[in-house]
Amino acid sequence: MIWDRERLYLEVWQSPMIELAARLEVSGTNLKKICVNADIPVPPQGYWNKLAAGKPVPTRPPLGPSRRGIERAQYPGPRPQEENLLTQADRDEVTASVSSVAVPKSLKSPHPLIARLLDNVGFRLKHVGMISNGAMREALQIAELTATDERRLRILDTLFKELAPRGWQIKLEKSRQFSAVHEEGRIYFKLNERIRRESIARRPPTNAFEELIWRPTTQIFHRSKWEDSERAGVEARLPDILGSFLLWARLWKHEKPQRQLRAAQMAEAESVRKEQMAEAARVREAAQTEQRQERERWASLLGASEAWRDAAVARAFVEELAARIGSSNEHIDGKPTSDWLEWARRRIAETDPLARGAMAALCRIVGKS
Repeated sequence: MIWDRERLYLEVWQSPMIELAARLEVSGTNLKKICVNADIPVPPQGYWNKLAAGKPVPTRPPLGPSRRGIERAQYPGPRPQEENLLTQADRDEVTASVSSVAVPKSLKSPHPLIARLLDNVGFRLKHVGMISNGAMREALQIAELTATDERRLRILDTLFKELAPRGWQIKLEKSRQFSAVHEEGRIYFKLNERIRRESIARRPPTNAFEELIWRPTTQIFHRSKWEDSERAGVEARLPDILGSFLLWARLWKHEKPQRQLRAAQMAEAESVRKEQMAEAARVREAAQTEQRQERERWASLLGASEAWRDAAVARAFVEELAARIGSSNEHIDGKPTSDWLEWARRRIAETDPLARGAMAALCRIVGKS
């Protein structure tokens, strides 16, 4: 949604920011960020409390120009509520389609991504992170699957196999997150488990130092990618988890018109912003050009006045020379005195800015000649 900059400036000085944000259905933080980006001055902290208590408050500063050329402020409108877009029929249909989903007791024909995690220990350690915590992290790196790991992979395998025929593509992201891709949308997720202790066998000691600290078993902390509730494990809640993916896909479909509208509004706002920035750049460039021309005119005026003064002094000097020489016409460097005096008068006329008239001199000064 787009809000006129001047109107927003008046609004933020008529009511507290939190109240205005509530009316606009945005967060106070986002609204303040919009004002900062658009160079809209806002009341200082404590302004409204002082005003309510009858204490003096700072004068509202004027709305100056936007440094970024922003004249209309954009803010995200309220997102449609899920319950308004998803009907009960949607929910009932999804619930019925996932009600029979169950996690098997063992892995059979695993999903390709799960098969890769099972077969390649290095890949599993790198992307899923089945590595112990604590000071002995390097020494206690786990290569074999534990019961915790097997359970995690069985749950993931069931989820992936249920999503695949419904049009979802499962990927493993670099950040150790899984992503489920459906049409144009993508869901990033992890299955988190509460930290638990699990005993694993350790290798016998191979040197004197290890012999001193060796124990047959040790307690290792694991953090997997699921979370059990107090009432039920993830296995029992998997239909709900799967259903949330399917409901999201339907919500995405229902939201498509709103997304297209928001995209069009954002494109329009971006186009307006670029036009405003281009216009601001043109104004700045014109101002800089005018300043440069003004400096050049002033330098030309000073130069012309200096040339005129020098010409006047030189002319008076030449005329004084002519008066003192009189009728004498001696030769200097092969030329008579009269030729040299004429040469001097010609040179003065060439340098005198007023020799061609006052208008011509002014045109040259302002750069229009």
